[in-house]
Amino acid sequence: MNRETRAFIAIGSNIEPERHIALGLEALNGIESTRLGAVSSWYRTHPWGLEAQAEFINLVVEVRTRLTPSVLLDATQRIETRLGRVRAQVNGPRTLDLDILLYGERIEDTAELRLPHPGLLLRDFMLIPLVEIAPEIVHPERGRPIAGLTDEILYRQIIERIPDRDQVRG
Repeated sequence: MNRETRAFIAIGSNIEPERHIALGLEALNGIESTRLGAVSSWYRTHPWGLEAQAEFINLVVEVRTRLTPSVLLDATQRIETRLGRVRAQVNGPRTLDLDILLYGERIEDTAELRLPHPGLLLRDFMLIPLVEIAPEIVHPERGRPIAGLTDEILYRQIIERIPDRDQVRG
């Protein structure tokens, strides 16, 4: 694939989050044929799905990539594994979670990847940081700018926007 595509990736961690997110950002920036763009604020959030665990730190980043969605997914999953991600419990604690939210205007539904991410419009910790860095993006299935879709959020888990990342402690 020669054309560069604008994609957005949600990042989350609740095991040493400051350290793992910093390492994750560095690793994302090192993916072949991909460069890191805008990075949202960091948000402290309540856990989703399994509530009996530590709070998360979540954010969204923009990448510009020449990789296909499936190759980008493979690259993000390799980063998760390298940074100690263990998938022992659904929605359980994790060192790093990287979810592709949007890949250009692509709509895809395979066993490996759904685009746009099915949780994007449901979870504030995905949509709010995305709106922060790219409010003009049009949701591929809804045909409307994402900034106008925040009233549809079902799960509100954001506790606070972290004003100074140096205050985050894992």
